[in-house]
Amino acid sequence: MVARKNGGKNLGLARRRGGGQPEEKKAVLFNQNKFHPDGRPRYFPGNTVICHLPRDGAFFHAMLDLHNQMGQFDFAAKIALLPPSSYHMTVFDGLNNSRRGKRTWPRDLARDTPMPQCDAWAGERLRAFPGRLPNPLRMRPARPDTLRDRQGCRIRLEALDREGANALRRFRASLAAHLGMHDAWQERYVFHATIGYRIRAFTAREAGEFADVMVQWQGRMAARLPEIDLGPPEFCLFDDMHAYHRQFLVA
Repeated sequence: MVARKNGGKNLGLARRRGGGQPEEKKAVLFNQNKFHPDGRPRYFPGNTVICHLPRDGAFFHAMLDLHNQMGQFDFAAKIALLPPSSYHMTVFDGLNNSRRGKRTWPRDLARDTPMPQCDAWAGERLRAFPGRLPNPLRMRPARPDTLRDRQGCRIRLEALDREGANALRRFRASLAAHLGMHDAWQERYVFHATIGYRIRAFTAREAGEFADVMVQWQGRMAARLPEIDLGPPEFCLFDDMHAYHRQFLVA
């Protein structure tokens, strides 16, 4: 198994552990288990099944454009933008410490198992997983939705056609069954590519501005990117939200 890499920063595959600066108690904090209030990533280890965005693709470059524009707005200091090297679409959420008390935890894995052993357990089972997805996996940006697109710093994705949507649904259901996990979002899961995480509360004006930006970019990408081709899903390990280290292809 490929070890997580040390060193590097920003666009590299860095293994970073955040420091312990005191947080503001008066401010409403978001995603504080993953980020410090200043945007530095916290140590948040786990594993996941994702498709990295091809760096030579039009969607990756559109995400770069959105990343660069985000810094121009008043809400920018309240968003922890991710390094472009981390851009991906999650296919199936794996294991991390925040999931230990939830129904999604595997039936056959003790809830107090240390995370390195959780990684090894999931990796061993996924190497034997027989499921397959179309290659390439054909996706597209979903049409803009004024309610959904104000809720996260992400671009929502959907399968290009019904055949692909059904294949993704079956793949996720098979993965959940293979790992003995309850997939509470089986029918409602929203595929997406995250560009950043909100780390502090917006003012009313900032919230409106943020919603306008995300709805506009969702619509722009939906209009200009009729198809996004992704490679096979990858089993990845991570130490924080800045880097996902591929171990092997799942399908």
